[in-house]
Amino acid sequence: MTKKISEWIKTQKIHLIGWSLFIFFEITLVGLAAGAFGKPLNYVLHYILNIVLFYTNAHLVLMLSFRKKKYAVSRLIMLMLIQVAVYIVCRSFLNYSLSDAVKSFDIPTVLKNYRSFFQSLWRGLFFIGLSCFYYLFITYKAERTAREEAERQKLLEEIRSKNKENELRTAKYDYLRAQINPHLLFNTLSFLYDSIRKHNESAGDAVMRLSELMRFSLDTRESNNQYPKLGEEIDQIENLIKLNNVRKDNKLFFQTNLIGGVREFKFIPLVIITLVENMFKHGKLLEKDHPGILEIKLTEKIFSVTTKNLINTKLNRSGFNTGMDNIVKRMELAYGNSYSLTFGADEKNYFNVEFTLKR
Repeated sequence: MTKKISEWIKTQKIHLIGWSLFIFFEITLVGLAAGAFGKPLNYVLHYILNIVLFYTNAHLVLMLSFRKKKYAVSRLIMLMLIQVAVYIVCRSFLNYSLSDAVKSFDIPTVLKNYRSFFQSLWRGLFFIGLSCFYYLFITYKAERTAREEAERQKLLEEIRSKNKENELRTAKYDYLRAQINPHLLFNTLSFLYDSIRKHNESAGDAVMRLSELMRFSLDTRESNNQYPKLGEEIDQIENLIKLNNVRKDNKLFFQTNLIGGVREFKFIPLVIITLVENMFKHGKLLEKDHPGILEIKLTEKIFSVTTKNLINTKLNRSGFNTGMDNIVKRMELAYGNSYSLTFGADEKNYFNVEFTLKR
């Protein structure tokens, strides 16, 4: 409670200082001019009434009057008359309560006491006038803040627009440069293929498969659920398997199971081939009884991918988690909550990946 009061005092500091100075100087000057001062309770109650009138006029009467332009003047006049009438009655009742009068309080008495009536009227109009200046100030401040915010937002939009233009310019440059780099690469691979094939046909075949694999990875595009069919990626997975077999003198054991019409299924590219690449990089595939297994299955309700391989404990596993994290992020962006992906090692030192997608 104390903390709330302290925070309120901080936020209303200017108002409290302003009212304190106004009340002090008015009481002092009027008291010195009249040659007498009133009772403290009299001052407290009257200034509470005046302050209530001040903020009621600014935050209720004026705001309700000008909320809509239609009939604004009519509403203002009506609400002002009601406000002044209520203030005069309240102030007159306050004067009556603080006096030693024996006669009961009633409205005719208020109207007959011209001196008190016009004093109350003048006092009410005085604080209403001050309140109008306060209302103009807070309205101007709010409009200025809104204008500055609008200008700030406009500036931010301009900055974003310029950043987008710069990014687009950079992307176009990178795209053109990327077109040149693969062109040089494929020309080089073609030269190597022609040179090597004359002396070693299997090595030349490996170079050609590598060229096809790299062309696939560079040319594959995806956008807004418009994914390519799996058939071409499956072909490149076969190329990847044969390349690694050449590298290991055909001593690798790898089993691929395709169940259902998976080749025609549209799926986010370069995910399955990355899983297979990880199997070759981190797996132990040299034992006939423990081959690497890739199973791609399509049913009416689900699409699933499963991989299984012995873990090669002698290899450095650096970069493995990064690859899997990238796959997880891509799957989340592509399929949201409609997929499940689990991976990890079991007690028999097999690394298993299980992916399921609801159709």
